[in-house]
Amino acid sequence: MADDPKLKECALFLVRYVPNLVRGESVNIGVLLHCPREKYLGCMFTDDYRRIKRFHPQADAEFLRELQQDFEKQIDERGDDLDGYLEVMQQSYSNLIQLAEPRSCLLADPQAELQEFFARYVGPRVSGPEPEDTRLRVKQKLTAALSLAGVWDSMEKRLPASKWTQEGDPFTFDYGYTPLQVNGKPNGHVQLIHALSLKRDNELAAVLKDRILKVRAKERADLVAVVEALPLAGDSVARSTQTILEEAEIRIQPAATVNDYAQSIRRDLMM
Repeated sequence: MADDPKLKECALFLVRYVPNLVRGESVNIGVLLHCPREKYLGCMFTDDYRRIKRFHPQADAEFLRELQQDFEKQIDERGDDLDGYLEVMQQSYSNLIQLAEPRSCLLADPQAELQEFFARYVGPRVSGPEPEDTRLRVKQKLTAALSLAGVWDSMEKRLPASKWTQEGDPFTFDYGYTPLQVNGKPNGHVQLIHALSLKRDNELAAVLKDRILKVRAKERADLVAVVEALPLAGDSVARSTQTILEEAEIRIQPAATVNDYAQSIRRDLMM
């Protein structure tokens, strides 16, 4: 089983709430799941604050409520060096919130199995599982596909839009690359990739439209928007976001087919 190529070596970290270091008593409040092969680090935190209050009546529920968002933001920002981020977390994180020693595991689909680990070691979330259609979840699927296709190391990460727009522009494209030029094929121009949710990121779509038009004013470029899925009938918000992207000739790539897309990038790079 350990030799099964479909299984990936992963590390599971339990996140513990430790209000009193002297007593050393703790309660599990979340999990982190790291898969180096997929460049993936997922997190899930409890929203059952009554359980924590029973354990520690003085617990700051507002602080605990922000943990999911805070960790997701850090994971997104440190996505190029998740190993380094985890090392810092283990060595210097708050005494109140601690990471247990990692547990090794072999998993076929780490992103799909995060919820199972959370239920086993922490318990059910009051509001149900975290949504899968967020930008971070979409980007994690994209990153995993690029890694498994063997092209992640060849991609430019967090490509600054200021290269084409103006100095100080804070926007960055998730990934970029330039295909190798082949005689008779006009494919040697920059390719940009960005993840977003059609349901949640209408404003981001407008930003992408603005930036890619400015990029194209300087040089030929393509932009692919990797999204959770194509809109369902009647989903006016997702349809509106799709329209914004299509107006700027931004190609839409559903996450369900992102592995095939990653293989096409591999062919572009002639790897």
